[in-house]
Amino acid sequence: MLAPKNQADGLRNAAASSPGHLKNKKALRCIAIASGKGGVGKTFVSVNTAMALASLGNKVLLIDADLGLANVDILMGKNPEHTLHDAIFHGTPIKDIVCKTEFGVDFLPASSGERDMLNIGSARLTNVVQELMAYAADYDILMFDCGAGINKSVTSFIAAAPQTLIVMTMEPTSIMDAYALMKVARQDKLSENISVVLNMVRSDEQGHKVFKNLTKISQNYLYSPVNLLGIIPYSPLVHKAVLNRKPLFALDSKGEVATRLKQIAGRIMGDPAVNINDFNAEAILKGIMNI
Repeated sequence: MLAPKNQADGLRNAAASSPGHLKNKKALRCIAIASGKGGVGKTFVSVNTAMALASLGNKVLLIDADLGLANVDILMGKNPEHTLHDAIFHGTPIKDIVCKTEFGVDFLPASSGERDMLNIGSARLTNVVQELMAYAADYDILMFDCGAGINKSVTSFIAAAPQTLIVMTMEPTSIMDAYALMKVARQDKLSENISVVLNMVRSDEQGHKVFKNLTKISQNYLYSPVNLLGIIPYSPLVHKAVLNRKPLFALDSKGEVATRLKQIAGRIMGDPAVNINDFNAEAILKGIMNI
C-alpha cells in the first residue's frame, strides 16, 4: 500500500484496512453547534441542550470542538485530568479522557491554546479520530460545540454533522455573522440541515421579527429556507449559572429557559438518526487539523 499523502488519505486507508470496525453499531443523531461570532452563548446552548436531550432518555456525548478556546468543562464545573491533547500526543485512550457528569451528559474536553496542536502527525491523528468514532458509536446523540466564526475548523465540523445549529442573538453584528456562516455552509454544500436558535431574547415577538427578516434574506440570496429551532429568553439565572460553573438545568430544570431548551431537544429528535458509518470522519479529522 502506498504511503498516505496527507491526513485525509491516512484516514481513508485506515478505514479500508479495518473492515467491520463500526459494523452493527446503532444509528445516532449528530449535531454541530456553531455561531458566527463569540459572546452569543453558544457553549451555554450546547451544554444545556445536551442536558435537555439527556432528560429525554438519550445517552449524550458532547465534544468540545472549540479546540483553541475550550470551555465546556467550565460550564460543567469540571477540572478534567486529561484532554484531547493527551489522546493525540500521549496515546491516552479516549475512554479515559471522556468526563462523566452527574447531569447525564458525558463530554470530551479539549485543550485551550496548545500551540503544539498545530503540528499533529498524520498517523497519530488518524488513529485518534478512528478511536473517537468507535467510542461515539455507543451513544444516542453526538454533539460538537464548535468555535465561533467561519474558520476551517468550524466549517469542517459542520460538514461532519448531519444537523447544524447556529446560535445568534438579537444584536446586528450577531445576525450578520450568523448569516455569513449560513452563506458559507450553503455555498460550500457543508450541510443541508441548518437551524437557528435565537438566544437572550427579550420577547418572542422581537425574536420572530428578526427571524422573519433573516429568512427573507436567506431565501432571496441563498435560495434556501432556514429553520427556527427555538427562542431562548433572556434570564439572569444564566449569568448566575455561569458564575457558579453549573449548567442552568442544575439550578432550574423547570423554568422558562429550561422549558425552551427541552422544546429544542424535542425538535432535534424529530430528525432521523444516521448510521455512524455514514458520518464524514474525514471532516472531523480536518476540523482538528485546522485549529
